[in-house]
Amino acid sequence: MPRQRKEIYRQNELASIQHENVTWSNDLISSPISCSLMERRVMYFITGVVKHKFLENDLGVPDNWKELYFYMTDRDLGEIGGSKNIRYTYEVLTALGMKFFPITYRKADGKVIVGRIHWVDTFFYDEEQELYAIRISPEIMPLLINLTQNFTSFDLGTAMRLRSKYTQKLYELCCKYGGDYRYSDGQEETTGNVYKKRVVPIGMDHFRVLFNLNEIRDKKTGKVLQESSYESYKDIRSNILQVAQNELYDLYLFHASNVWFDFQAGPRKGIGGKTSSIIIYIYTRENPKDGLCRPWQKGDEDLYPYEPPYVEKTRKTPQQKLHANVFYGADHQEEIVLSLLSKYLSKRELTYYMAAINREARQCRDCYTQVIQVILEKEKQPKFSKAKKQYKRNNIIEYALQENLKEYGWSIKPPKNYKQVYRQEELFR
Repeated sequence: MPRQRKEIYRQNELASIQHENVTWSNDLISSPISCSLMERRVMYFITGVVKHKFLENDLGVPDNWKELYFYMTDRDLGEIGGSKNIRYTYEVLTALGMKFFPITYRKADGKVIVGRIHWVDTFFYDEEQELYAIRISPEIMPLLINLTQNFTSFDLGTAMRLRSKYTQKLYELCCKYGGDYRYSDGQEETTGNVYKKRVVPIGMDHFRVLFNLNEIRDKKTGKVLQESSYESYKDIRSNILQVAQNELYDLYLFHASNVWFDFQAGPRKGIGGKTSSIIIYIYTRENPKDGLCRPWQKGDEDLYPYEPPYVEKTRKTPQQKLHANVFYGADHQEEIVLSLLSKYLSKRELTYYMAAINREARQCRDCYTQVIQVILEKEKQPKFSKAKKQYKRNNIIEYALQENLKEYGWSIKPPKNYKQVYRQEELFR
């Protein structure tokens, strides 16, 4: 049940920031929680300042970032933490200048960069004018302004009202995936499962990292810096998901938020195993929940993540796959097989496997096409295409030619004295 209206008003008193859209790079949205509730509020407040000081005054280019100072009063601190928590907010803002925040992003060339950044560089207090002078770190600016892709817009007024760091993170994720986003895991064609828009499955391992629930140890000393928390899905459900859901739903009812969410546990790992993922269902003003507009409860129609109707596609039979192969019935198939295998095998191995394939070809006219098929299927796998030469060779020998050919009723085993005959340096000259 939603809380009473007076409780919502009391919550709104903590943040009189007006409702307006601000943007963050998705590198910030996707970073694990590494700060407190109040620290995140300060970050939201700074984002609003950046928008007005730099964008609206055409200072959104690096040459102008030397003018990164802005000024605050105790009233501003009251907007961030509440009028009764000005001293505490001041302490948070002071500490923020000494704290690094982890950030990971991918450059245009695909290289992953891992680093740590400050939000606040310097912090001064003018006793005579009772002003706080804050200098924003220039490293944070590219993550807040001039964003043309991979960014998320969210409502500053809503963000400043949130009362849990977990709600803050889930609100950011709801804003990120609340548009026309549709999750894809690459399995739709084989399983027939197409996720609905705004349905986001999050693997449990990734969820724990994103919400900073794992134990953290110093790599050098082994000292535990942070104990693990909320070990079971039950704990996560009651302490994170339900708390955030209730808070966003209440704000949604009183038009203080445009998003809220439902959730359910994903499949379990084995019989009686742990929950493997959490599925988030995001609702917005533009795309509200069908049926009853309330958090799911027992007795309601089951939540269903896929587009209807659910029709599991029948997998192609080996013969169907063979007939669909572009090389089926082609001339010179033996030469095609030789060309494909020569990319992965040494000359000695090539001689051995071609002899085995030719023997089989005397009894089966589709033998060459079958070998071509299993090799092409292997080459389509993303992990295979990005792997090193040794990995590819092993996969061709141990899986494509030994295991995958069994689908057609035969296979080729490596020679018994394989390890003694083929030395590593011979195979990869």
